[in-house]
Amino acid sequence: MSGRGNLLSLFKKTGASAASTSSGEQAKDSGLDGDLSLSSLEAGQENIPHELAADLQNIKISKGRGRARLLESFKSSTQLGNVASVGASSLVVQEKPKEAIHHKPTISSSGLYFPEKVYGSTGAPVNLTCNYINLQSDPNKGVYLYEVRFNPAVDSKQLRNHYLNEHKDKFGGTKTFDGVNLYLPIMLDKELTTYVSNSKEGTKIEVRILFKKKESLKNCLPLYNILFDRVMNSLKYVRFDRKQYDPSCPKVIPIAKLEVWPGYVTAVDEFDGGLMLCCDVSHRLLCQKTVLEMLIELYHQNKSNYQDQAKKCLIGNIVLTRYNNRTYKIDDICFTQNPSSTFETHTGSINYTDYYKNHHNITIKDIKQPLLLSMKKARGADGASANDLKFCLIPELCYLTGLRDEMREDKKLMREIATYTRVSPNQRMLALEKFFDSVTKSPDAKAILASWGLTLMKNFNVQGRKMSPEQIYFANKDVSAGYKADFNNDALSSEMLDVVHLNTWILIHHKNDFRAAQTLLENMKRCCQALGMKIASPRIISLDQDRVDLYVDALRRNIDMNCQLVVCITPNMREDRYSAIKKICCSELPVASQVINARTLANESKNRSIVQKIILQVNCKMGGSLWTVKIPFKSVMVCGIDSYHDPSQKKNSVAAFVASLNNTYTNWYSKAIIQTKREEIVGGLTAAFEAALACYKARNGNLPDSVIIYRDGVGDGQLALCSNYEVPQFEAACKGKVRITFIVVQKRINTRFFTGSMKNFDNPQPGTVIDQRITRSHMYDFFLVSQQVRQGTVSPTHFVVLRDDSNYGPDIVQKLSYKLCFLYYNWPGTVRIPASCMYAHKLAYLIGESIQRDTADSLKEKLFYL
Repeated sequence: MSGRGNLLSLFKKTGASAASTSSGEQAKDSGLDGDLSLSSLEAGQENIPHELAADLQNIKISKGRGRARLLESFKSSTQLGNVASVGASSLVVQEKPKEAIHHKPTISSSGLYFPEKVYGSTGAPVNLTCNYINLQSDPNKGVYLYEVRFNPAVDSKQLRNHYLNEHKDKFGGTKTFDGVNLYLPIMLDKELTTYVSNSKEGTKIEVRILFKKKESLKNCLPLYNILFDRVMNSLKYVRFDRKQYDPSCPKVIPIAKLEVWPGYVTAVDEFDGGLMLCCDVSHRLLCQKTVLEMLIELYHQNKSNYQDQAKKCLIGNIVLTRYNNRTYKIDDICFTQNPSSTFETHTGSINYTDYYKNHHNITIKDIKQPLLLSMKKARGADGASANDLKFCLIPELCYLTGLRDEMREDKKLMREIATYTRVSPNQRMLALEKFFDSVTKSPDAKAILASWGLTLMKNFNVQGRKMSPEQIYFANKDVSAGYKADFNNDALSSEMLDVVHLNTWILIHHKNDFRAAQTLLENMKRCCQALGMKIASPRIISLDQDRVDLYVDALRRNIDMNCQLVVCITPNMREDRYSAIKKICCSELPVASQVINARTLANESKNRSIVQKIILQVNCKMGGSLWTVKIPFKSVMVCGIDSYHDPSQKKNSVAAFVASLNNTYTNWYSKAIIQTKREEIVGGLTAAFEAALACYKARNGNLPDSVIIYRDGVGDGQLALCSNYEVPQFEAACKGKVRITFIVVQKRINTRFFTGSMKNFDNPQPGTVIDQRITRSHMYDFFLVSQQVRQGTVSPTHFVVLRDDSNYGPDIVQKLSYKLCFLYYNWPGTVRIPASCMYAHKLAYLIGESIQRDTADSLKEKLFYL
């Protein structure tokens, strides 16, 4: 019996009791939903027959209208029995005994976790606008795959294209052909279509086109993205990586000889609302000076060390060659070759000067300049390969793109650049409207899309939900974070949650920074009482010279077992000095350390707030905590994972693992894993996870019942690999005793949301969540706006749930993710990602950039890396 008959038979059942389903298979409420009252747990719920509840859970009916919706309401009502009250103000998840943990994750067609319930319901509804454009497809067209064979066989891909193109009018003209596979937007009349071409020698070449299948929408996405590359090319845009820029209207910054190219980044994907195009504004910075001019400047600045300085300055940067509008990454500089050097072509040897004159009509002026080398890895090659492509570039024809370190240090220049690149919600929507009009009003662009049965449809509306403001708890009071999620004034004037008094510490400074040291001490004594901290006078060490070895020697001579903190005031920020101090204080002689640039203490009007934040940071580094929010979980550990890769690829990559150790989520265990290969999916996390579990057990007397892991740094293309490779490591470490919830956090996304309408758009408030229409089909995901920004457009964060053995459900996962954004102690407000991920990011960056070695075990339960 199925359908209506099955459903009606359930209603006829009476109160025969059966074993109830285990709580691990139900959606639980942790009390994270502030709108759910205890009245929902009325005694009347207990009268639902257990047999009916069990049978309801076993029936699978697609969600729609009528009986399916009615059945869903009955399923929901049975789940309330797994929530128990623990007081008048909160609810706590009732955890399943560890011996009884069994999980069978639901897998979607994409191979990722996809439970029955992926949409949340708590929070106030809010109407939003997004930067997604609907793509409507012609039902009479699609993407049809054919295999093309030639008889006799033709080896040359160029000749295959030539013979096939002779007959393109017979199958519509629109095609994509890679030499073997042919994609057409229409279905040919016959399964096997044969054409005949003539070769140059006069022989007959038979072209056989064999129908294979109609491609699914998922397999069509790469083709659709290629189509939009063609569309942007027809509009005369230039491609940089995956982004398209308009070179015809650059915005010039004359003081720095820079150009800002406006453009777009586009991506087609399958979403809940169907096939859509995500389109966002992008900008590319281009230097008007050539690389040769920069090399000449470096030569005049330091002739003796010119080559090393040139490599340090240029390697890893991206350059643009204007003669073909292509970009290359500089991997090396070859000082032994110049434009007079020769290279081999299929017609023989030729030097670079003649090549550029013959092929691009460019006369190279400086024949003594070195060559820039750019390596492009051969497809499928692992590491260095003889088949890698090597490009030799002429510096006087290359222009640097992007921001360099010296630009980032120039605050005046950065403010000037930001006037062009920091785009308000109104400007973003105007740019989106302009893109839509450019494509729909261009005959060439419309023809490209229409040939594959695609048209753009304008519908930017999406529904979201707004969570209620959070309460922030300090030692002696609690305050509301408000709708802006900002509590800066309270953080600087309230007693810290857990205070570590500073009794024994060292202050090291250069003799010229004596005034900065006095300013620091005076302000620390003035501010510490309001924050609840007692600060004793330090041992002061003054250095005669600003040399790295003197700082190292002072640290080694003065740090002892009783020392709680080392503060170093340095004349400026130098990477070698900072790294040396951190290596001593984090590995060799473990102690909390604070490095302060003397220039930050030179502004008397800001000294007080600066020193207040230093005190807060120091308290965290010594093991204290500042504030918390109410997370009424019981025996649940929250973890964060992130990784660091050196941009120059000279240093080892680092993965960082951070885990909570208490129920207030204010103490954290931190461990870094140094990797020998450049890889994002981290291997060897099992040891770090086991150590965190052991530390949790030592503190709390038992293992956690559940672990919630937030994983940063995983792109869409790595989700399946992460699910199949990384998650099983944690399962193996748990040995079936702990349930795992695994959530990927993606912050480098192009999705944007706005409130308002017409020309009055604004940023959504913190706590806005979106889990419908523009979320991925066959994925358990949602977007969260957690921050308030004063300028530009707020960037949401994308969360993808890859495993949820505890069946928390979307409302709890969304609320928890937002609450954790309040617990990053370097900022008195919310950050974009959960604090566990932010701490992992800070740890990975410090180890990868400065320390490059394991840290001492005595620091692993402190936030020494803030």
